[in-house]
Amino acid sequence: MEHRLTLGSNPRIIVLLLVVLAMFAVSVAGFRLLGAVYGLIFLALALFLGYQLGRFAFASFRSKVTTSNEGIAFVLPSAEREFFPWGQITHAGYCTQAAGKPFLFVYDENADRLITIPREYSDFDALIESVKEATPFESYALAKGDTIQALLRLKLGLGDLPSKN
Repeated sequence: MEHRLTLGSNPRIIVLLLVVLAMFAVSVAGFRLLGAVYGLIFLALALFLGYQLGRFAFASFRSKVTTSNEGIAFVLPSAEREFFPWGQITHAGYCTQAAGKPFLFVYDENADRLITIPREYSDFDALIESVKEATPFESYALAKGDTIQALLRLKLGLGDLPSKN
């Protein structure tokens, strides 16, 4: 089953598009209110930021997570491809965070490779069920300042969670 970022699963992308449109509107207003020089500066800034935000959105929509009988495959926003056979996943689970969004994670201890999957992917609950059925699965509630990396280090006996100051 394939899971992707979509406008339905991640409506914040619409806000991103509105911000880009607002930047262009401000640059046009800059021409009328501040003159050609400042208008061109605002337009150049709007074009640069629009390009960067567009690249980010395109890369996000290109990413996907696919589950099959053999394992779980990822196409990350960086276009990097990863595949974890079910038998090589040593830790998997669902994390909630005190300050942050929930996510799914899979970890291959032998390759020391961790992938986290934010809740913004389509049909996320079905993705969780696929991982639960195929591999040992745990749920964690991370305290503020804790990370899944630190929690896994603790579980593997490689270190402690950060101290609470």
